[in-house]
Amino acid sequence: MIWWLKSRSGAALFGVTLLTALTGIGLGRIALPVPSLTGSGGDFFLGALVTVVPAVLWLNATGRVAPAVEATALRPVHRLDTALAAALAATVLTITAIAHALGSDDVALMVGRNTVFYLAAAVTISPLFGPRVAAPLLAAIPLVLGVAGWRGRSPQPWAVILHPGASSRALAATLAMAAVAGIIGVTVRTKDPRARALTRQR
Repeated sequence: MIWWLKSRSGAALFGVTLLTALTGIGLGRIALPVPSLTGSGGDFFLGALVTVVPAVLWLNATGRVAPAVEATALRPVHRLDTALAAALAATVLTITAIAHALGSDDVALMVGRNTVFYLAAAVTISPLFGPRVAAPLLAAIPLVLGVAGWRGRSPQPWAVILHPGASSRALAATLAMAAVAGIIGVTVRTKDPRARALTRQR
């Protein structure tokens, strides 16, 4: 367990996640200049972009060791990684809930929701593409949604990160995605054929 946590730079991950949450709460309403494919769009806030950082770093941390090696480990590493992502999400949700209770506007809710959305997306796509490929794909999500996710001045229903923090529809979609990601994260193991070969040798 200690080796796994060190290999994931757990302390650094939690530190960056905390800093990201605080930055998002403090600066999340700064509008970023992103062109829209429809010719007009709403405000693309910093809170929709900076919150991708913990998920990208989680992918980087979980992709340091070859899947073929980790698939032969005695401990279910993929489940530990999923638990780490869940712990990061819980940390952000706690911070943002406290900030909102202390008087922050709905930007705190947006920061918490978007961080969970990105972490769920990371857990979902990592088994499909591998962490190293999934990281740049995930980092592109806010830019793609910022450009293509508008319907006039309103966000498209599927552009979850663009919705206001108080949007119950966006929250429900995020929670549903997190539930699916949790199932994938604890059940899906690597399909790397080298892993199966190493397992047969043990």
